[in-house]
Amino acid sequence: MGKGQQPDIGSNQDSFKPRSTAVITRYLYRMYGQEGLDTAQILERSGIDPKQLADPVARIPHEKLIKMWEVAGELSGDPHFGLHLAEKVPVIPFNAGDYAAMTSKNLRESLYNLSRYIRISSDAVKIDIQFDSDLTHVFADLSGGAIPNKHHTDFWILYLVRYIKGLLGLSVPLASVGFNHDEPDDTSAYQSIFNSKIKFNERNSYICYESKYLDATSVCADLSIHKLHESMALKELQALNDVGILPRVKRAISEALPAKIVDINAVASALNVAPRTVQRQLANEGVTFKKLVDMARKEYAISEMENTSLSISEVAYRLGYQDMGSIYRAFKRWTGMTPVEYRENLRSGE
Repeated sequence: MGKGQQPDIGSNQDSFKPRSTAVITRYLYRMYGQEGLDTAQILERSGIDPKQLADPVARIPHEKLIKMWEVAGELSGDPHFGLHLAEKVPVIPFNAGDYAAMTSKNLRESLYNLSRYIRISSDAVKIDIQFDSDLTHVFADLSGGAIPNKHHTDFWILYLVRYIKGLLGLSVPLASVGFNHDEPDDTSAYQSIFNSKIKFNERNSYICYESKYLDATSVCADLSIHKLHESMALKELQALNDVGILPRVKRAISEALPAKIVDINAVASALNVAPRTVQRQLANEGVTFKKLVDMARKEYAISEMENTSLSISEVAYRLGYQDMGSIYRAFKRWTGMTPVEYRENLRSGE
């Protein structure tokens, strides 16, 4: 990916119906209530059964969550309702994945874990981190394939900024902020809140920091607590019953590693479906086979680096990289560090 190029991370189709956990819906419901909004009307017009909010494992169709924001913004009469609400609300962990991210060693690892476990909260949200030598972009597609809602987008982008501030215990200056909605007539609220370069009509919303802050230590860093919540988060991910072929393909690719070549024909055969069917259904769910293989290689390589004493060349050989330069470039793209730097970083944290 070229410098400054935005990833295409938001291409869900109608056949994939993303959902968000009822825990987040309940959180928003209570925040709306504290603002004096008619929460009963918000739920009714959004088509959400109030009983679902009491079920911690229930998942609400994302389109209904977007409708909640639409109705809440209308009832508030505030053109910047999302921004103003995000300034007031408590920034809290919603699940084990959030705790794993918060207790990570530094901002770099926290962002990685945030993107890794976001599906526990919502399979509608996609986060992609673009590491560069000078700047790091955190791209967020929050739409779930629906038409983006300004209040919803503004809220979660500012929430993410406040999350990072709380994580590090200091205000990290933003290099820039981007939004995937139209530029409002009055942008003074954005300038006042973010104090940064603001862009609108972007493909994906994002926040951007200088990369030098990536190694800033988290105030909540705790290796033992992190490992505990990471274990719980991984179990939650495995327990999710996604619709479609995606989890089956992911599992088949993971089971095929290590391998020099992970072939779509072999994976399709293992799933007893045609390769074209695999490609078509993955396209419907907004991802490619090549991307899934890259993600699986990333997980495998990082796991080997963290949990074994295998040499970097051996890890590269197992994954089919032709030379050391290939795995170095891949690791830099995945983590913002070379394999050597990643291992040294792990050792320094022990």
